[in-house]
Amino acid sequence: MTESSPFPIRGVIEGFYGLFYTAPERNDLITFIADHGFNLYIYGPKNDRQHRARWREPYPDFIMEQFAETVVYSMNLGVEFCYSIGSGVSINYASEEDFHLVTSKYKAFYDIGVRHFMIMLDDIAAEFHHKEEQLMFNSYAGAHVYTANRLLYWLKALDKSCKLSLCPTDYHGIAPFSDYIHELGKGLDQEIDIFYTGPEICSKTITDKDTADFASAVNRKPIIWDNYPVNDLAMTSEMHIGPITGREATLSNVCKGFIINTMSQAEASKIALYTFSEYLSHPEGYEPWPSWEKALKKIAGVENYEAIKLFAENSLYSCLGYSEAASLDRLVKKALISLHSGENASVSEDVQKLFDYLDSLDEAGYQLKYRMSNYALRNNLVQWIELMESWAWAGRRAISVLRAMENKEDVTSLLNWLKESVDEVRKHPKRYAGSILLPLIEYVETKVEEEKEGVK
Repeated sequence: MTESSPFPIRGVIEGFYGLFYTAPERNDLITFIADHGFNLYIYGPKNDRQHRARWREPYPDFIMEQFAETVVYSMNLGVEFCYSIGSGVSINYASEEDFHLVTSKYKAFYDIGVRHFMIMLDDIAAEFHHKEEQLMFNSYAGAHVYTANRLLYWLKALDKSCKLSLCPTDYHGIAPFSDYIHELGKGLDQEIDIFYTGPEICSKTITDKDTADFASAVNRKPIIWDNYPVNDLAMTSEMHIGPITGREATLSNVCKGFIINTMSQAEASKIALYTFSEYLSHPEGYEPWPSWEKALKKIAGVENYEAIKLFAENSLYSCLGYSEAASLDRLVKKALISLHSGENASVSEDVQKLFDYLDSLDEAGYQLKYRMSNYALRNNLVQWIELMESWAWAGRRAISVLRAMENKEDVTSLLNWLKESVDEVRKHPKRYAGSILLPLIEYVETKVEEEKEGVK
């Protein structure tokens, strides 16, 4: 696979906000990507303070020892390790001291074997903070060109094998792109790679045309920084566990490759990464959903396939625009049509099918929490699994209330249990299956109120 890919660069970037990986998690993920045709790992988690917020500080010695082990480990597996610095948050582009601090950080990583470096100038205000910058540079892009070129020349003087990549401040969009992007493309040394996330920060589709337009603007083929499956910031409630879709099969004609920004859940990220590996290997023959099914079996284990698929098919909300929970949505809608037509919940086949499906979700949750031997995956998913179980209980309890009402039974306890389940899902910090079951619950609540009114 690695030899046949039309994409020279196939990487993963630890580039998200929030809880970043432990050294063992990182090494394990590097093992996985090495086994699946990737050849680059970029280190750049936004919440690493020595990478971004306090980039001027050196890392503690014991952390550098961890990095040294990872760099050697990565190299032995054929994966190039790249260290990035997020100095754009506070750098003074006119300061010799700041330039020296960046090169000192690079030199520390050079000394442990790193030869690929990156400067992150994304997610920052496009404005100068120091008077001397305004005097020295005509534009913000000019400061970035000057700094990046100077860093490249410094690295090349250190070792001709060194490389530099750059994430620009404007890293997404469509033609004609900003003046900043055009000036960057014109001024940056051709050896410096530039990243592009597509038309959006998190893009549903990335087309040949948009990528070619960006390539023309920056005067080189970009590397696509794919913000799927990442789930940071406003997406922390989401578990992105579906396959990659929406990337045109002929993108290798207009880009140098992909780097994929993973979730803070390293093990769960492997599901999307597996599908990426198949896309990158043979984009024209890539089939997302069969690839996804293979990924689920590979990561969760064949013995857990039915359970993980039931879980995953209701956790498809993301920038890629899949139907969030198609099977559950269809079952709920059919059950409600049956109920609104006057059919009793006790005899309706559609209501029973929904009840059975909710039962299967509950069983899947138990299997994944207590029977799956991939404990890292279990721990990554457990909050979403428990929300799935809460939804399953809420839906079944709603149906049980209807059936009890039809049989003229006391529903006091059932209503209390239903309220407990509904409170659980409404207060839960994660998202699972959206609000698909709420119409059923609201229908039941209305029926209960109508019966109370009737009694009065």
